[in-house]
Amino acid sequence: MDNNNILQEIYACKDCKTCMDYCDTFMVSNDLLKSPNGRLKIAEKIFTNKEISEEETIGLYTCTLCAECDLVCEQNISISKIIYSSKIKLVEQNKAPLAIHKKIIKDIMEKDNSVNGNPGERLEWLPEEFRDEELYEDKESDTLLFLGCMSSFRVKESAITAYKILKKCNYDFKIFKNEPCCGEYIYSAGDINLAKKVFQINSELFKSKGIKNLIVTCGGCLYAFDQVYPLYIKDYKIKVRHIVDVIYELESQNKIDLIPLNKSITYHDPCRLGRKYNNGPLYLEPRALLEKCGLDVKEIAQNHSECPCCGAGSGIRGVDSSISIKIGKKIFEKVETKEIASSCPLCVFNFRYVNYKTQSEKEIKYITDYILEAYKN
Repeated sequence: MDNNNILQEIYACKDCKTCMDYCDTFMVSNDLLKSPNGRLKIAEKIFTNKEISEEETIGLYTCTLCAECDLVCEQNISISKIIYSSKIKLVEQNKAPLAIHKKIIKDIMEKDNSVNGNPGERLEWLPEEFRDEELYEDKESDTLLFLGCMSSFRVKESAITAYKILKKCNYDFKIFKNEPCCGEYIYSAGDINLAKKVFQINSELFKSKGIKNLIVTCGGCLYAFDQVYPLYIKDYKIKVRHIVDVIYELESQNKIDLIPLNKSITYHDPCRLGRKYNNGPLYLEPRALLEKCGLDVKEIAQNHSECPCCGAGSGIRGVDSSISIKIGKKIFEKVETKEIASSCPLCVFNFRYVNYKTQSEKEIKYITDYILEAYKN
């Protein structure tokens, strides 16, 4: 978005404050600087070259960029895009990102992951029975199963189960021994120039390895490869799919036979598989698969598009983890079942963190955990 269009949209705001009724960060903080309306006012200052305070900078960086405010804005203002554009502007002015973002970005550049994982331990998730036969980059396949930082280091069962299911179906794919970070964290922090360099390096890597198709487990990776890379990489033609979409297709082709697990769970829609997935949204597919597993699927919101962010979007956990905890706790209060399923490892990781911090008794699983459990050999 250019500056003139951004200001035109900001000035279109009528201060109706409808957005504030849907903003997860405002609802748990009651802080105007952490509301869509307040952030638009901060953005106005930035794009009219006025100084903003440290508190206002934090206000921008505690937005999860979940985009729910965009859906309810009566003036059709692209609020989340304006907030993101404000981050880019601050970085250009050397006033951002925050110290925590700089540390994580440094880790990404040095260790190829955003979670401070040891690169030598990236493949510890790989099941023992496949280690001797795995050819990694040398396998003749144009389809890459890209696990990402969260699945590789923090929610390893999402990598294990996704990999095993594709193997059971004799699906043609390969994995990388030295997988890079997708760069979405750098992009979300507003460091667009560095992000573009990472995108270019990764795109050249994919091209050198003959990759034409990507299968991802993470909502952030899906967002980056499917929506962001095409904006900045010339002739980017890689087809990107989430693992849920692939498994849904395999099941529809009768290549997967599922037996009933017979219990109730609650499904959580990750923002980047729902509201923020332009080629989706993936609302039907995960629910259909879970129901095929004999699960009674309960909902968090009446409409799928209104399912709240888990509380960890856009790097907010590093800026103010208390907000993430409060948002997650608020979601837990709506969930009647013990088990919660999600299709994004970051959501799973954050919900588990909330579970620990609030001493709740929820059990949070990645969606392919259920599918593998129900898989009929």
